[in-house]
Amino acid sequence: MTTENICEYLRKEAVNQLFAMNSFNNSWPSWESVISERINHLSATNVVDLGDNLADIFKLTGVAGRTQSDVSGAGNAWEALVCWYLNLCLIGSRTVVVKQKKSLIPEPIRQSLTVSYGSFPSGTESDLIAITFPNKPDYLEDKHGITIRDNEGSLIPTSVGRNSKFNYKPLVDALFERDFSDCEIGVIQCKTNWNDNAQIPMLWDMIYASRGFRRHSISVGTSTFSIDDLDKFTYSFVTVPTVDRSGINSNSTCVKRVQNLSGGNYWGHASIPSVANSLKDIFGRNFSSASSESLIRRLNSELEKLSGDYSYFNLNNDN
Repeated sequence: MTTENICEYLRKEAVNQLFAMNSFNNSWPSWESVISERINHLSATNVVDLGDNLADIFKLTGVAGRTQSDVSGAGNAWEALVCWYLNLCLIGSRTVVVKQKKSLIPEPIRQSLTVSYGSFPSGTESDLIAITFPNKPDYLEDKHGITIRDNEGSLIPTSVGRNSKFNYKPLVDALFERDFSDCEIGVIQCKTNWNDNAQIPMLWDMIYASRGFRRHSISVGTSTFSIDDLDKFTYSFVTVPTVDRSGINSNSTCVKRVQNLSGGNYWGHASIPSVANSLKDIFGRNFSSASSESLIRRLNSELEKLSGDYSYFNLNNDN
């Protein structure tokens, strides 16, 4: 029986939920064909370099129109493709990228990211949340070997129900409550357009950096969990973009608005200095502590399991 730690369990759940989305699943056959072609020989370098081409891959299915439904569907597909790519490059590490969903996000993390305007709680504009689990045995060893108690002192079972389903949410909530200060969180906002949306991550990053504005009764986190207590917090922006890149330079307003984001500004193309970094550059900047091994060494080792443990990525590459 193959063992699985809680990090890889969450990664599998996060990726499986991407394929449950119509916008992602319907686009996948076209994307997968080109991804397999671009990887050619399955190696860590070729997989990571997909970050230089992710925009071109996305545009294979593109934006059919400019109605609100079209834009929303394209946005969902882009953030799902980004989530798929990031998790593929992070297999075997302690960092997992998930779309915001209450059943997957540990409660302490959700509370720490809550922005309240007076008594009204509001979630961040984030599309994706990168969680770097602490470097401790409970997160590295078999998930069924986790031993932790709830707030009433009772041992939390690792399996529940007739089908012995892994008891993820109670376990991860208790673990993160205990180890909150050893966690790293990265908020990643994904948008297909750049010009229309650059001010959104700029303003959210300002709110998180300032930890709120007392004068306007805006606060970040709760009395129990605050991003101040995390080991590391970053805010990033990832765009296609759908606008013509030739008209974007270091002096463009959209560039200026996101140039100082704590987690960096990225797009689905090769890096252009002072404009945007390739999405592949996010690993060294934000997730360097996710593994004791280098990105390339770890990924080369883990890719050998792509047809087995990681078959849920649905990447049919026989090279």
